[in-house]
Amino acid sequence: MSVGKAIGWSSGACALFGLQNYLIGATNSMPKDDFCRTVGLLWLSTGTCGVALLLRRPSRGVFYCDSHEHGGPPQRIGCIPKLATLSGGLALATAALFMKLSFAADPDAQGPLCSVVCADVILVSLLCHFFYDERLSRAQWLSVAAVFAGAMVSFGASVFSVRIASAGNLAASSGFIARALVMGKAAVPLLLRASWDGADRISIGLPLICGLLQAGGVYAINQALSVGPYTSMSIAIFGSNSIVVLLLAAVIEGRVPTAGALNGAHRRRLRLHLCGSAWANLEG
Repeated sequence: MSVGKAIGWSSGACALFGLQNYLIGATNSMPKDDFCRTVGLLWLSTGTCGVALLLRRPSRGVFYCDSHEHGGPPQRIGCIPKLATLSGGLALATAALFMKLSFAADPDAQGPLCSVVCADVILVSLLCHFFYDERLSRAQWLSVAAVFAGAMVSFGASVFSVRIASAGNLAASSGFIARALVMGKAAVPLLLRASWDGADRISIGLPLICGLLQAGGVYAINQALSVGPYTSMSIAIFGSNSIVVLLLAAVIEGRVPTAGALNGAHRRRLRLHLCGSAWANLEG
C-alpha cells in the first residue's frame, strides 16, 4: 500500500536525520574545528551523492518526470517545480548551517533544539520557564532563536518544495539530484575559505558521514512525499528525529533530557500515533 511506503520512507528519514543531527553536534567538540570546512564537507558529500545518481542515467538530465523514469511518454515539467526544487536545495543547506550554529551555542540542548525545527518545544520551554521556574540561559535562548529563525524556516521550506515538485510531475529521484547538486555547488566557496590546519581523519570524515546521512534522508523524504497525499503524516514521522537525538545523547553521553524536552518528545510521539491511526483507518 502507498501509505505503507510513505511510513517506511518517512521512518528511514527520521533515523537518518536524527543520527546526522547528533553527529553535527559532535563536530563542535572536535579540536580545531573549522566552521567553513565542516559545513563545506557536509554539503560536498551530499552533492557527490547527487552526481553519482545523475551519472547512472545521464541522458535523462537533472529534471525528469515519473513517466520518464518508468519508460513512459515524457510529461511537461513547468518552471515552478524546477525553481522550487533548486530553492529547496539551498534551503536545506541553510538548515544544516543554522543547526551547527545552534549546537555550537549550546551543545547540551541538541535534542530540544532539533525539536524546534519540527515544532513545539519552544512552547513547552516557555511554559516550563513560567510554571516550573526551569530557566533557560542566555546561550540557550540564543540557540533557540537561531534554530527558530534559521533551521526551522529553512527545513520547512525545503520540505514544502518537495511537495511542490511532486505535484508538478517531477520524479522523486530527480528532485533529490537537483537539491544535492545545489548543495554541492554551495560547498565550493566554503571549502575555499576553510582552514585546513590541524585537520585529521575524524574532522574530515565526520562531516562527510553527515553529508551521506543527509543525502539518504533527503532521498527518503522525496520518496515519502511522492507516493501520495500523505504530507502531514510523513512530516509527523520524520519530524520526530529529535527523539533519535535525545536517545543517542542519553545512551552515548549520559545526557538526561530536561522536562521540557521530554514533554516535547512525548507530544510528538502522540501526534505520530494519532496520524498513523487516522491514515490507517482511511486506507481501510
